[in-house]
Amino acid sequence: MSKPTYQQISVASIEQSSEIQNWLSQFSDGQQATAKTLLSRLKFVSRDEYSRWLHRSIEQLPSSKTYALYSVRKLDSNEEDYWEDSGAPKVRPATSQGSEDMVYSIISNLVRSQSENLLDHPSIPDLKSNRIRDFVLIDDSIGSGDRISGFLNAMLENPTILSWWSLGWIRIKIISFARPKASERRIIGKIRGSDHGKRKFRKSSKVDFISELVYDEKWLKQRWGSNYQQIVELCRNKTKVAKWARLGYGGILSNVVFYHSVPNNIPGILWFSNSKWNGLLNGRVLPSWLIDLLNNNKVEKTSPSSATPISNDLFSLLSMVKRGVRRTSSIAIRLNVDHHYARKLTEHAERLGLLTPKFRLTKAGLDRLKQHYEFMDVPNWDYSLYIPSSWCAGQANIQPSIGQVSSPVSSTDSVGASTPADGGVGEASLERSDAKAAAPPFSVMSQSPSSSRESHDTDGPPGSKER
Repeated sequence: MSKPTYQQISVASIEQSSEIQNWLSQFSDGQQATAKTLLSRLKFVSRDEYSRWLHRSIEQLPSSKTYALYSVRKLDSNEEDYWEDSGAPKVRPATSQGSEDMVYSIISNLVRSQSENLLDHPSIPDLKSNRIRDFVLIDDSIGSGDRISGFLNAMLENPTILSWWSLGWIRIKIISFARPKASERRIIGKIRGSDHGKRKFRKSSKVDFISELVYDEKWLKQRWGSNYQQIVELCRNKTKVAKWARLGYGGILSNVVFYHSVPNNIPGILWFSNSKWNGLLNGRVLPSWLIDLLNNNKVEKTSPSSATPISNDLFSLLSMVKRGVRRTSSIAIRLNVDHHYARKLTEHAERLGLLTPKFRLTKAGLDRLKQHYEFMDVPNWDYSLYIPSSWCAGQANIQPSIGQVSSPVSSTDSVGASTPADGGVGEASLERSDAKAAAPPFSVMSQSPSSSRESHDTDGPPGSKER
């Protein structure tokens, strides 16, 4: 039996989809990386994959028995009994019933193609006439188990069905694509009957489960990766979402989404909507734009326009590779994302031609890195020599300003100068000679180095007084 394939949201879809970017804008900058990791961990099951899996599961049932097939649906609060007074199942509402519509149509096709040992929602008279003892209840996904247990109890409200159940004449098989392991115990505990060890027909012995994906509710790392704690905190701290829906209905925190129906046991930030929060899968319906993105994941081959700036994640990746960081585990730590998302990001960069298979920047990757700096409008820093003003104290007294520096020749007295007013011929002016003899400013005076006081020099520093 071949395994079904899952679709996942690619890194390119996360970066290029305007709908996803609008949803991400509701998170802070520090939370967006975790929200992207959450999106990349979702598993989408198409209608064809689910239909093929359900066909194979029913075909593998022993052909020696005849089976009554029933699609599970959530009954209204006023519907305690699944059967009409005539013994026929109650008529389905005219409005859409979500996942039940898909299951109902698959059952109908199965019975047409294999009608020997399959019955489509038979009534109680049909069960009696055909001596049917094996019931098959079909659902796409089980979360808390409330819907299955409620549906079973509604079937057991009929006295005939209840007596068959008590006598051990009925065997029930519950087929669902995905279910948590703990849901088996919850379902058996809620349906009517006793599971005491002294009972001849314990109710746990009369119920079997068939699923493709069985997971442990507490083993979140299996579904959400090594950064599951950040995902849990992201969901819990989003107070704009109702408290009961933050971790999904029943706190299951599942990651399986069907094309035909969005389960309510996945994180509430994906499907819950109110006046303060707009879910990505509003109304628990997979939008057509997301289906197109999922179907086009494998045809992502063209690189974006060189005029378009790369995303922050890609820029950080290229910068780290340029600095020599090439292990995906190290990249995941520095980006604060899961290893799975970091690997997808590097694969995306390689498909775009920005990285080589050996984690080296290509010429296009280096050019895009330079272009990103241009789009960021990084300021040009002034790298000229900076001299603090405190270092220039007193220099204004000894350094003449530009344009006032006299030549060496003109700064000395000339013999042929005109006779000064206060000196004879050939003699320098006394005023000028006094100016030359004046002591320089104290800031530029040569001073003797200080000496240690430990010598107890009674004479004081040299030159302080005559001996």
